[in-house]
Amino acid sequence: MQAIQYVKRSSYLLLVVIPISLMGYFFAVNHENLFFLYEWALMLIIFGAGVFALIGALKTKGKEKWILFSILMFCVQFAVLGLFLGPFSVYPMFYVYYGAAAISFGIIIYTIFRVDLYRFIPVSLLIVSVLITFYMNFLQMLWGKDLS
Repeated sequence: MQAIQYVKRSSYLLLVVIPISLMGYFFAVNHENLFFLYEWALMLIIFGAGVFALIGALKTKGKEKWILFSILMFCVQFAVLGLFLGPFSVYPMFYVYYGAAAISFGIIIYTIFRVDLYRFIPVSLLIVSVLITFYMNFLQMLWGKDLS
């Protein structure tokens, strides 16, 4: 498989997160007992995008390798976010997320300056990463506050 095909497949899998999240919202509001389907589907999609990105990055020699590395690091960052919002909702997990986000930001910014073709992918990943990091920062500011 060519490098561009790995980039396209990983990107398409990341785009599938949007309709899956709409399904997750529907399950959370109307059918809470089916919410596990959303969680597993999201996990499989992120894992699949990460695996495609890793395999493509290891097989590719061109500049597309950096796009695949940025997709892989975004998947890692998203997985750490999911771990925090799921079973590991503890305060030290903020710093694990910030570490993953810092590495992800570094690779994504390096990718933006390095590639010419498909530059919109790392730019959009950077925008989503910044929004997620602001969300985590907001949660950290609210941690332990009595809002009543």
